[in-house]
Amino acid sequence: MTHLRIEGLAKSFGQTAVLGGIDLDVARGELVCLLGPSGCGKTTTLRLVAGFMEPTGGRILVGDRVLSEPGRALPPEKRGMSMIFQSYALWPHMTIFDNVAYGLALRKVPAADIAARVGRMLDAVRLSHLAQRYPAELSGGQQQRVALARALVVEPEILLLDEPLSNLDAALREEMRFEVRRLHDEFRYTTVYVTHDQAEAMTTADAIVVMNQGRIEQAGSPEEVYARPRSAFAATFLGGANILSGIARDALHLDIGPATLRCAEPAFRPGERGSVCVRFHEVLVGASPSAEAIPARLLRQTFLGATRDLVLALANGTQVRATAPPDLALPPGGDVFVTLPPARCRPVSA
Repeated sequence: MTHLRIEGLAKSFGQTAVLGGIDLDVARGELVCLLGPSGCGKTTTLRLVAGFMEPTGGRILVGDRVLSEPGRALPPEKRGMSMIFQSYALWPHMTIFDNVAYGLALRKVPAADIAARVGRMLDAVRLSHLAQRYPAELSGGQQQRVALARALVVEPEILLLDEPLSNLDAALREEMRFEVRRLHDEFRYTTVYVTHDQAEAMTTADAIVVMNQGRIEQAGSPEEVYARPRSAFAATFLGGANILSGIARDALHLDIGPATLRCAEPAFRPGERGSVCVRFHEVLVGASPSAEAIPARLLRQTFLGATRDLVLALANGTQVRATAPPDLALPPGGDVFVTLPPARCRPVSA
């Protein structure tokens, strides 16, 4: 059942269009990640949902209630939403308990109820033992959990998160991805989560919305968007992928110059240009030829511990990147053979 609905949402600043009319349905209890590069419109979308901006076109609804449309926007404090920012925005002079209790105190919840609800929430985020400390005495990950607790304790209708882990170091970011997902599984709030980090989106989301230049490129489950990208942008932004272009011989075969690729499914018109994506780890590299292998030259290899990152050049200069096992040690500049399995050559729009 749709809880949050975005219909034709558009936003312009003067002559600059930031959002080009996007449509999105978020089901009750679903965690949706808006994923894309800086400037793609994801934070603008979140701010419009929060009520910090008024749309140029389209509508935002929760259930049957219209929150925003041109000329009319319900203020943020009347939307029943909580928002978590990059900077945590904790009160430095308040204890952790008082920070989490702040929203309940504003709502004039009785003191006994505040104590009980804050206690339960601090238990949920595993910070009960730090209730009387101050934010400066906590690590970045602990501060982010306080921000989550403060947002959740007021039982919002919708939870909004704007790049919440971007200020953490790599190890803490990885830990907090799983923490965000754990808390979502426990409380099941309808959640919209903005990030530019594909691993973060894959770990936390029920659905990923890939955004580019103010529009939605693709939306679906993490598995669907990763395994069946519709565009070259979606393929390369959500995990590493080679995009190979050429002229179609028929619906299944694409001539890329040094070789003809057989695609996973019919997608091309004979004589027209087409493109396929092949993920780095799906490219097979070896020193010996085989029936479907393409001759190539190894330009670069980088040992990464668990894998080797390879860059190869086909005969026409097209570069292909591959992820290989760590024990595949080949000399740069040497001749190798590349296989692009037909089942892994997925058609994408340019």
